[in-house]
Amino acid sequence: MSMIWAQVRFRRGRFAATLLAVAIAVASFALLASASRGSQVRAQGTVGRNFRPVYDLLVRADPATDATGRVSFDSVLSAGGGITLEQWRRIQALPGVSVAAPVATVGYVMRTVAVSVDVGPYLSPDARRQVLRARPTWTWDAGASRLTDGSSYLYVTDDRLEFVPGDRITGREVFEGDNQPRASSLLEIGPDGRRTGVCADLTHDVGGTVDPLRPDARQAVKCWSRDPASTGNASDHALIDVLVSVPMLMAAIDPEQEARLDGLDTALVSGSYLGSPAPAGTVMPVLAASRPLVEQQATVRIDRLGPNAGDGVAAGVSFDNLVDGYEADPGTPVGTVTVHGADAYPQVLQQLAHPADTTPPATSIVGGERPTTIGQRLHDPIEIFWTAGARRPAPVAPDPGWTGLSANDDQPFNPLPLELSDTSLRPVAAHPYVPAPGEQDGPTQLRAVGVYDPAKVDVGPPLAAMPADLYSDPALAPAGGGDPLRPSANFAGPVAARPQLLTTLDAMAALWRPAYGAGLSTAAPIGTIRVRLAGALGPDELSRERLRAAAELINQQTGLHVDIAAGGSAAAVPAELAAGAHGRPALTVRDPWLQPGVATVVVAAIDRKSLLLAGLVLVTCVLAVANATGAAVRTRTSELAVLACLGWPRRRLFGLVLGESALVGLAAGVAGTALAAVAAVPLSVRIVPRYLMLAAPAALALALLAAVVPALRATRAAPVTAVRPSFARVRARRAPRGIGGLAWTNALRAPGRTALGALSLALGVAALTLLAVVTAGFRGSVTGTLLGDAITVQVRTTDYVATAITILLGAVTVGDVLYVNIRERAAEFALLGAVGWDDGRLVRLAGYEAAVLGAAGGPLGAGAGLAVAASLGAGLPPVGYAVATGAALTGLLVAAVAAVVPVRRLRNLPTTRLLAEE
Repeated sequence: MSMIWAQVRFRRGRFAATLLAVAIAVASFALLASASRGSQVRAQGTVGRNFRPVYDLLVRADPATDATGRVSFDSVLSAGGGITLEQWRRIQALPGVSVAAPVATVGYVMRTVAVSVDVGPYLSPDARRQVLRARPTWTWDAGASRLTDGSSYLYVTDDRLEFVPGDRITGREVFEGDNQPRASSLLEIGPDGRRTGVCADLTHDVGGTVDPLRPDARQAVKCWSRDPASTGNASDHALIDVLVSVPMLMAAIDPEQEARLDGLDTALVSGSYLGSPAPAGTVMPVLAASRPLVEQQATVRIDRLGPNAGDGVAAGVSFDNLVDGYEADPGTPVGTVTVHGADAYPQVLQQLAHPADTTPPATSIVGGERPTTIGQRLHDPIEIFWTAGARRPAPVAPDPGWTGLSANDDQPFNPLPLELSDTSLRPVAAHPYVPAPGEQDGPTQLRAVGVYDPAKVDVGPPLAAMPADLYSDPALAPAGGGDPLRPSANFAGPVAARPQLLTTLDAMAALWRPAYGAGLSTAAPIGTIRVRLAGALGPDELSRERLRAAAELINQQTGLHVDIAAGGSAAAVPAELAAGAHGRPALTVRDPWLQPGVATVVVAAIDRKSLLLAGLVLVTCVLAVANATGAAVRTRTSELAVLACLGWPRRRLFGLVLGESALVGLAAGVAGTALAAVAAVPLSVRIVPRYLMLAAPAALALALLAAVVPALRATRAAPVTAVRPSFARVRARRAPRGIGGLAWTNALRAPGRTALGALSLALGVAALTLLAVVTAGFRGSVTGTLLGDAITVQVRTTDYVATAITILLGAVTVGDVLYVNIRERAAEFALLGAVGWDDGRLVRLAGYEAAVLGAAGGPLGAGAGLAVAASLGAGLPPVGYAVATGAALTGLLVAAVAAVVPVRRLRNLPTTRLLAEE
């Protein structure tokens, strides 16, 4: 023991270096093991909390999936039927099924309201008569698409306006014989008592049939008087109406099953819940969403026309003779107002809640064969727009049903959103109501019995929310960045809207009459069924088997396709969008799809990746300890040989080496325990006590194992051989040329030691490459889904800790290899200095040797990291090879930094003493 203590005191530097290397190694493993355990617990908790969405199984008639089994949420939303009521009831009756909630898409219905813009501040105070023009420009697709709508005009006069009611609106021949109106008329009373019909004949000939998407068929005019005694004013203020047509997707549900599935009945903000069976008569009950689910925005420019613009109106000139001049008048811009769909939505809810009280806005529309007004009145029919089929990558031919929707005597003109003139990516069919022969009951009417808030509906855990849910807000994010695309009034566009009106399956039957045309399936109206199983489910094997068995049973009983949603998550899949007609360029977007089995795959992948990183750290720790302990023994080879010459037996030499290694290992274990406890705080790692308690025994065991081979080699070697340098002979045909060649030759003199340093560095570079590739966008079983991305973020700290530790240990090993090389070849360096080599050339020689280690370990580690990353998924991202190159260069840099301390030793070599010893 005294000999061991003497060696420790005599070789304090080597003892301290070995102790530090072993302490760092064992502390690193304690930190990483604790961090990995903590991250696994968090990941398992996250998966457990988000394993089960609001429904466990998704039943569809269409079995279409991609090659990886993913399901397009867009195709799910666009499912137009295929499941019969009998199949639905059969699923309800199966054992283990708790809820079977069907969804049947009815189609889009339209409501048009007028949003009034106060233009009083923009009136000229001096003009007796004047005309203001409002030109709305609609924008959608996150502002990429825009189109200017037809103009609305306001004729303002100081004279009194008088409203004279009549039997009907003809729009022509307001005055006959006795100069008295026979129809409802708006008269301007001049100062001389002259009565002139204004805003009456508004017919503007745009053709025999009306295209509701032509801006020139969407022009409107109003009249307003400043005289407070006027009876012809519709309001107390000068207002211009912006007509907003709100498309609303309607779906049919079973109220009881829906309430049990997601608590829709508890999300009401007004009114009552849907009842069953359907009420008698022709009223179809609906629940309306509390907010619009499509984005609509118009920027309205207000122009004041020329000073004589009102003269023609005052003279009774028909509007069709004035509009061309008004359109050509540049006017004077006096203001800008923004109108949103949300501004119109309260009126839509009012119409739906009280259809009998709905009155048309006081706006006349130019178009068709007669002037008409906008408004869905009690006896106006439902008009359904059917979108059958998912989004297409290429444009779809426009539906001919757009033309002539307003050109019949039984139905008032109801304009469509101007956004529908954009490129169609979905097939759309229009189905206006046509009375059936002998029909007595009249057309079916909508009536909102209640209003629900989609945000209050239970859509499941955040990371398990399904983008195809009835209550979530859809979006398509551009792959290149930028604002996402959301549903617009162009329901034939790229983003499918969620249902805004919900009715019952029983009430939906009223639309199956032939009068509504094709599109509504009577035999198989249900598009999807969301099934929830009884009891608790989790990511365990038993739950997964229950899900599989239930899906198989439904398929056997109904022949329908079943997707397992539990344990799945939304995955972003690239999709191509054709360019729009009004400014949106062709885009690559991230389309949400359902990827089944994400929970199991992600956890397995994270565990595998963490295990790989932990393995890299463990192997690097063993290499670092082996190198440090082996170096400590190699530096004493000559002393051990002398002791052998003095008669020490081999077992005593062996015990001496192991005793010194045990002392170093024990001290390093205590130091490593303290180091791990201190480093855990800034690294935010919660130390697991059992891992910390293992630090000292692990250090002792590693030190002893690492010392066995060097100790055996020292005791078995002949004394004369043992005092020779431990370098391999390198036979070269010619002398090394330059410092680089000499460095390469020196690296080959101790190939085992060089390989050890390069391998340690390669492990660090491999860990860095693996983490960097995953972080840079690697898509597969680790990332690319909502749940997978969240778990990856959670465990990323552990990954960084593991990578940093691995690189640090690699750097320590490289530094120790260089240090031992310099110490064992100190006499050679001294000789080179004596023959004229300056410090700069000696430093370059040592630096080139470090570069050899970096050049060997960097590419080897980068290639291994790429291979491991590829094994975690289907492929590598394009940036993966660039990342690997950067990691290899990082390895070279680490080797250079690790050489700093050993190179500093060159400046302190006792040249005279070393030469004397030689």
